[in-house]
Amino acid sequence: MRLAISIGISPRQSLNSWASLAHELERAGVGRLWLIDSQLAMKDVYAGLLLAAQKTERMELGTGVTNPLTRHPTVTACSIAAVAEVSGGRALLGIGAGDSAVYGIGQRPARVAQVEASLSFFRGVLASGAGEWAGHRYTLPHLSARVPVWLAASQHRMCALAGRLADGVILMGPAEVSHVTRQVGWVLEGLHQSGRQRREIEISLITTVSSKPDRQAALADVRSWASAQARLIADFAELPAGLDGFRNEIQQAKKSYDFSRHLSRHAGHQSAVSDGLTAALAVAGNPAECAFRLRELGATGVDGFIFPLLGGGRLERLKKLSEEVLARL
Repeated sequence: MRLAISIGISPRQSLNSWASLAHELERAGVGRLWLIDSQLAMKDVYAGLLLAAQKTERMELGTGVTNPLTRHPTVTACSIAAVAEVSGGRALLGIGAGDSAVYGIGQRPARVAQVEASLSFFRGVLASGAGEWAGHRYTLPHLSARVPVWLAASQHRMCALAGRLADGVILMGPAEVSHVTRQVGWVLEGLHQSGRQRREIEISLITTVSSKPDRQAALADVRSWASAQARLIADFAELPAGLDGFRNEIQQAKKSYDFSRHLSRHAGHQSAVSDGLTAALAVAGNPAECAFRLRELGATGVDGFIFPLLGGGRLERLKKLSEEVLARL
């Protein structure tokens, strides 16, 4: 299984030190890096990917994830094509409807139809160099290598869309077995509708892990991630099984969320999420407990995981994850 991580460039981190970190992450065994695109909370995603491309040799590099709203799709296509060129063909484009990057500027996420149109455009233009968008045909000035297109999805229609069109899907939401099983089923539904084969899409589940002997410390460590997930599922048409009792808490997490502190371990909004909800939304506990949860989640039909690498000693976090948890799988 390829070790994949999700990471953002903190405002407190220099871009030069980020480039060095990318090099060290590859040396530590990371095979795929998804860089967060959230312009009011983190440094620029494409600058970060280009710097990482110059400092690495094997690691795949992707937007984790961007959206069709904050940049014109031709701008996004040209930017990721540059990453593909500098990296020697290691670029991935991850897109979604828009989350912190969109809410932070007072907009709403893209509708499913808009996401589908952008997905079709990106699949075309990043494979052949030309694609259709809003009734116009556009050609990139240069495309050195095909760029696989991934879709971040959580609910039924987006998961099915990924199955129909995407090269890969990043499943978002709670680390809850029955819910992830449903999401995989929705992806396969779209796959079958389009006549595609299972081998034509890679399914990854994004979930954060904190392995500590003290369960309370582990829960506190992932509470910021849990608060972001709670805000995300607040808009679900139907809450996943087992979370109905947290309905009021989930709505409060949405109401109190500060997008300028997106995924920050120091954000005040994380206090809206209780231990019980945190435990349902993330993987936290001692190494054996974390490995058990991941084995359960891995049996849902996903091909692998994406692990958000939270701030505070990221290389040490990665080492603990690899040696204490993943080695048990």
